[in-house]
Amino acid sequence: MLPVLCAAAFLVFAQAFMVAPLIPLLAQGLHSTTTVVGLAVPAYLVPYGVMTLVWGPLSDRVGRRPVILGSLTLFVVLSAATMVTSSGTAFVWWRVATGIGASGVVPISLALIGDLVAFERRGRALGWLFGAWPAGSPSGRPEALSPSRSSAGKACSPLWPFSPPPSEPSRC
Repeated sequence: MLPVLCAAAFLVFAQAFMVAPLIPLLAQGLHSTTTVVGLAVPAYLVPYGVMTLVWGPLSDRVGRRPVILGSLTLFVVLSAATMVTSSGTAFVWWRVATGIGASGVVPISLALIGDLVAFERRGRALGWLFGAWPAGSPSGRPEALSPSRSSAGKACSPLWPFSPPPSEPSRC
């Protein structure tokens, strides 16, 4: 159970922070402005914060596992829907929905660990979960995953999907 919860926390937070460095490329690809696409970051994080207030009481009523699985399913489906959007405005609204979906994973995982793990072992389990989400935050930034970097900070691998556009010469 703990490895799955940690992997889910990692993905939720990696996805939360992967958009910011891509805003110029996303705006260009979605034929929008950086102002509109820039709303995608708070569009994910604000509903995420608000919806934790809904998921908690719901998990008290229907159980922790159903809420975590439902939230994780929503997160995956809505993340996929976000990838196929064709406008900046739609992208921002999909990010709102994805933030709502994702918001039940980590907070309810904390409650599930509290419910299932003996007090003597709970610190270790919480340590793993608390370690997974800050690891996901910087990993969501494309440059953190780039196999090699030039001194100018540009991706140098031909396999790297976020390499400079053809109009911009590589400095590798």
